[in-house]
Amino acid sequence: MRIAILGGTRFIGRAVVERLVAEGHELLVVHRGEHEPEGLPPTAHAHVDRHDGPSLAAAVKPFDPEALVDVSGMNAAAADAALGAVGAEVKLVAISSGDVYRAYDGLHFDWTSDGLPLFEDSPLRERRFVDGRQYENLEMEERCLPRGATVLRLGAVYGEHDYQRRFEFVLRRVRAGRRRIPIGSGQFLFSRVYVGDVAGAVSLALAGDHRGEAFNVVEPVTAPYRLFAEQILAAAEAVDVELVRVRDDLLPADLALTGAIDQHLLMDSWKARTVLGWAPVDPAESLRRSVRWHLENPPADASDDFAADDAVLG
Repeated sequence: MRIAILGGTRFIGRAVVERLVAEGHELLVVHRGEHEPEGLPPTAHAHVDRHDGPSLAAAVKPFDPEALVDVSGMNAAAADAALGAVGAEVKLVAISSGDVYRAYDGLHFDWTSDGLPLFEDSPLRERRFVDGRQYENLEMEERCLPRGATVLRLGAVYGEHDYQRRFEFVLRRVRAGRRRIPIGSGQFLFSRVYVGDVAGAVSLALAGDHRGEAFNVVEPVTAPYRLFAEQILAAAEAVDVELVRVRDDLLPADLALTGAIDQHLLMDSWKARTVLGWAPVDPAESLRRSVRWHLENPPADASDDFAADDAVLG
């Protein structure tokens, strides 16, 4: 299949490209050219601003794609440009996230909004992001679902090349040789999914016919945040590190999610598992592999300031 990928060089996009190339598809990776990572499988590239509709169409139409996977269509302008670049017959897969649910609003504005788990028909946010962010997945979904796109709503994505560094709240302390880490009540439930398993969901969405449907793509079992921290420590083989329970209001800023949270983000992936036929390959091994990668590739701007830890630990 000829597939155009919008945003295929960083974290999720990179995994999708690797998966689809391995399956034998012919790809055109469309991106601005700001990231040309080593190790990406050889495939055609087009350097263009995906928000520039005419330029995007000029880059994509000669390729004559049978499908388009939009990894970076995170607002109305991006979605409109993508939809204008292909005909109605082109199969569409769009990456979204659980931030479209009303529960995400509850999390960020400290109110308990919804029961759990969150299904695809759970209430969506009414409040829109108006604080200068460049993304609003609700806008993207409103454009893409009526056009027949298959929308994949992801939880917290982890894995190799994760620029959000979701393990860093533990690993920066491990790398620094810290033996005691303050932690809060640790009960927050935040659904997660490995980046390689996201690529698997994209592959299944391309192979099937699920036009105009949304799917939650998350692991079926979610560890509360304290257990999550313990799992990261175990994967890092940091057996001599102790998690020390402290008052939630005294937690260092980067450990806030280990404290009390008013609204959990626990998503249900039953539909993806039964309709798409998707399942995570091996979450335990994915976690171990991801932790190893992050230990071997620390962020250049990792902080070595642990004054807040020392203050609360006494």
